[in-house]
Amino acid sequence: MKNVPQEQTHVVILGGGYAGVMAARRLAGKVKRGVTITLISGADTFVERIRLHQAAAGTGRTKIAYRKLLRGTNVRFVQGWVTHLDPARRQISLQTVDGRQQIFYDRLVYALGSVPATAGVDGVKEYAFTLSSPDASAQLNDAVRLAARRKGRLLVVGGGLTGIEAATELAEAYPALQVTLATSGQLGPGLSPRANRYLRKVFRALDIELLEQTRVTSLSANAAHMQHGEPLPFDVCLWAGSFRAPALAAEAGLPVDPLGRVRVGPTLQVEGQPDIYVAGDAAASPLRMACATALPMGAYVADHLAAELNGDPSPGPFRFAYTIQCISLGRRRGLVQFVDAHDAPAGAVITGMAGAFVKELVCRYTIWSLRMSNRYRWPAGGEPLLAPASQHDQEYERQLVRV
Repeated sequence: MKNVPQEQTHVVILGGGYAGVMAARRLAGKVKRGVTITLISGADTFVERIRLHQAAAGTGRTKIAYRKLLRGTNVRFVQGWVTHLDPARRQISLQTVDGRQQIFYDRLVYALGSVPATAGVDGVKEYAFTLSSPDASAQLNDAVRLAARRKGRLLVVGGGLTGIEAATELAEAYPALQVTLATSGQLGPGLSPRANRYLRKVFRALDIELLEQTRVTSLSANAAHMQHGEPLPFDVCLWAGSFRAPALAAEAGLPVDPLGRVRVGPTLQVEGQPDIYVAGDAAASPLRMACATALPMGAYVADHLAAELNGDPSPGPFRFAYTIQCISLGRRRGLVQFVDAHDAPAGAVITGMAGAFVKELVCRYTIWSLRMSNRYRWPAGGEPLLAPASQHDQEYERQLVRV
């Protein structure tokens, strides 16, 4: 990659997920001349992570070429894996198909997302699948199809939205498969009683065995071992536990929380390093990791950065208010939980085919939002979500525990 001309301001965006693409496209539509924008991603296609469970069941596709998503913009795309980040020198080291490259930036948007947290539980890397990428979903689909022909057992470990959506999608697509979901807590703890009752009804209809208060401590070949009780046999295991941020930020010396997410201030800038913005799952915040929060963060970063580069007044602190929580339960059922600004259940729910329809509309809306990034708006009510960690560190830590 050629060096950016010295008179140009070079904005580099690390990560081509929901937050990164939104920031790239929206910034490109707002900045004046004299700004070069580079988007860096390890793959050459954008991945709809919210559809990876569909890919695992063979019921949907997840990839869109970046050339299509970035068409009509002046955003330059570079495919490569970041091997080192040096904030002091504003330098990024990349491994590309053509070899190693060094890229320098004036402003950096760090949006590398999250990865499944598989460390700390023996056997997960060796004996379990994850929904971490299209390739991982394809491998899981191959294993599940083979197990279904033998009427085998699928064990899903994790009772969050990833586990729920994967278990129901796979159980519906492969009725001969014996599906079990094990969770260390209760199923759907953040749902209203009505929504929770419907979710359990769907589990019964799909003949999914539910094991609550069941903590898996390790995996071996074809068996999950519990904190208490006999091992659970399986033919295929899907690990759908928690997520954490990549280690790059911590290795670069940026301030991170226990999940590896970068600590940011009210404007999503790293404290003491205003040239670095963080958006999406990689930003430490009380928001749940989801495209529903990544898109607004990416849009806000673009707005704030554009104002800075154009010499315009900066927008106020980042604000966000939740409205709904959508869960797909296969292709024929869905669950839409209306929530308040803080993501607590507000009572009303949409279920069944209507819920599936709304969920599909929301999934399609995310891609529309990226393509029409300058028109995208998000619910931005309430107080600022973030305060400087140096001033409110104790409350900040309490928020992290709730994530």
